[in-house]
Amino acid sequence: MYGVAVLACVFVLCSAQPPPVPKIPETFYSSVYVELHSAEGTLFGRGNFAQDFNAGHLVENATTDDGTDYLGLALYDKGEDYVYRAPKGATPSCQSRSLSGTIPSYWGWVANATFRGYFPDPYTHRNLSVWYFEPGFGTRFELGVSEQDPNLPVFNNLYRTSGDSKVYFFSFYAVTPASGNFTVPAACQ
Repeated sequence: MYGVAVLACVFVLCSAQPPPVPKIPETFYSSVYVELHSAEGTLFGRGNFAQDFNAGHLVENATTDDGTDYLGLALYDKGEDYVYRAPKGATPSCQSRSLSGTIPSYWGWVANATFRGYFPDPYTHRNLSVWYFEPGFGTRFELGVSEQDPNLPVFNNLYRTSGDSKVYFFSFYAVTPASGNFTVPAACQ
């Protein structure tokens, strides 16, 4: 009887250990649902996020529920960064700035993250491992990964005093995205 109790305690202690820190691929293509909260209001949208880490390219694009197209495009190999906005039925606008250095790790903060626990995904009802990192200045990163595949992001949230962004990944592929994903919009040329 004593042996069974010891084994049960060992099992409970072992299962309470946090899972390994996720290692999310830096080169990927994904389909996303986004939620942006700020003092100006809340936006909801769908789109695609993609990064070709070796080429130094990152794009985040979404179309909001009101039909506005947004695109953030960073081309580190060319030293260019673009923010494109095209409200439905209105003239598109584009802001650009110079970039220097190399593309930062999209998921670099995860190496310093702390395991928060297991939580049910409200959409699929599967268990997610949730990780967070607080670098200071009122900022917190949060990542939910599939319990079955700990390197598969399900959500990636950023909380700041200026507003929050929440990204839910409908699909995530560790593939090199097609170069057409990183095309500078005509309004930015």
